[in-house]
Parts: sequence; C-alpha cells; structure tokens
Amino acid sequence: MANDTKNFKVSEFACKHCGENKIDQKVIDIAQALRDELGVPVRVNSGYRCEKHNAKVGGVKGSFHTKGLAADLSCELGAAKMFDTVQKLWRQNKLPELKYCIYYAHKNFIHVDCGKQRKNYFEVRT
Repeated sequence: MANDTKNFKVSEFACKHCGENKIDQKVIDIAQALRDELGVPVRVNSGYRCEKHNAKVGGVKGSFHTKGLAADLSCELGAAKMFDTVQKLWRQNKLPELKYCIYYAHKNFIHVDCGKQRKNYFEVRT
C-alpha cells in the first residue's frame, strides 16, 4: 500500500478510467524527489492504468503503468528541465529505484518507471 508524501496524494496516481490504483510507493517517491529538486508543482499526467485505459491511450502491452511501476509527469518548467533534473538526481544516487526515463519532447512530459532496466536508463523521443 502506497502512502501520501509531502506534495503528492496516492489518489493522484489512480487510473483515469476506472479509479483503480496499484501505484508503487517507489514511483511516488521519484515524483516527490523531482518536485523537491525543481521547487515547483509536478503534475501526474498518468500513473497506474488498468488494461482497458492503457489500450485506449495507446500504451504498450505489458506497460509498467499497468503494474503500478510508472508515471508520466509534467511541470511548468517544461519536460526538458525535468529530464535533466532526473538525470542529475540519478547521477547523485538520489533515485535508486529509477530504471528508465523517457523525455517525450513532442508532448512535453517525461515517463519514469521502476520496472526493469533497459539498454539505456535515459531516452529522448521526438
């Protein structure tokens, strides 16, 4: 069971389709660390997703969103700044649970997850 943090309620990570919520605390902690470092509110665009919602939004089959291990985040400073900050925090060993981060430049948000390590920790998609 996940717990609220200083700036995030667990409910913010619930499925936008059905309200179900299986978000892992590690994802919330990553969002909080990013919020603390940036000093501005961070929006949860998408957290946990049920299979139906994941398919509706074009998520990949087996997405870590459906396992409660991923979130898509944005803020007023922009996704490029968020992406740079996640990399900085990771290099400082402040995000030990982070396994992958994607910067979606064309959509202005980042994806963070605690699923499994990919070939690279960081990816940019334009």
